[in-house]
Amino acid sequence: MRKKILLYLIFFILIECFILGKCYSAFMDSYLGARSMAMGGAYTAIADDADGGLVNPAGLSMIKGRQLTATTAILHIGLDDESMISQNIVGYAHKADFGSIGGVWKRFNAGDLYYENVLVLSCSRLGSLYFSKGDKNRPKNISYGGSIKLLNWDSAPTIDSTGRTVEDLSGWTGINFDLGFVIFPSVNTPVAISFQNIRKSYVNSKSSNIDEKLPMVTRMGVAAIGENTTWVIDLILKQGEIDLKIGLERKFYDGDVLVRTGIALENLAWGMNYTIGAGYKLSEKTRIDYAFMYPVNNILETFGSHRVSIVYNFGDNQ
Repeated sequence: MRKKILLYLIFFILIECFILGKCYSAFMDSYLGARSMAMGGAYTAIADDADGGLVNPAGLSMIKGRQLTATTAILHIGLDDESMISQNIVGYAHKADFGSIGGVWKRFNAGDLYYENVLVLSCSRLGSLYFSKGDKNRPKNISYGGSIKLLNWDSAPTIDSTGRTVEDLSGWTGINFDLGFVIFPSVNTPVAISFQNIRKSYVNSKSSNIDEKLPMVTRMGVAAIGENTTWVIDLILKQGEIDLKIGLERKFYDGDVLVRTGIALENLAWGMNYTIGAGYKLSEKTRIDYAFMYPVNNILETFGSHRVSIVYNFGDNQ
């Protein structure tokens, strides 16, 4: 199985380097719910919660029935300037006979100075890699999906010591698209790839003289799902950089308690984040997750980031 995983990773790297090429920058936070964060952000192959459409829309097909999730996070507590950086996420997904659909709203706030909003509508469908015409029993071993995203940012006006407004950027609003796939060489070894920000768009304000392009991001992931242990690896290519994310989830007490940890390497060397967290099933329908992330060598003088999620599965889930 290890050789198979390695071959898939090499295949996806070649796609990025020789076909997609390089592309180049706001809306770059890759963390979702507490489960994703606790596993270092390695989530592309197991994006099976309602907020997964932000990473890989194909993951919606792995949701059973209906699901609602909500997340709140406080990022980088203890900064010298006493900034309060927060993030909130709400997601809903519904699985029907024709496929799965979902919506996610994500808001990022840097105090009263700056905010970002992302509204995502996603759909996905299960299919087969085998093209046996008329064979209704062929295995469903591929999931494919797409997302349309409404993006918006704005900032507070810059005011000098006399109270005069020096600059007031008009903000930006635009639309972009994502595309994702999950292939199941075996039931417990999903291999995934997603392309984020397919549309080339500039995110700078009309009143700004500096162009900033929202880069296309290619995420490649593979998971090994065991009875009690899940390993996940993500490789993320953006702006000529490569990020590596590795995560582990371990079940205890018949799956009611989940312990998670992970490492995220930014451009393989520039920065490293260590993550840890846990989940607890309050009932068959409800799970609560917590995650802590500590930046090892890129942001100093901080007590890390904290994130809490609640996942609720409606009664028709199996």
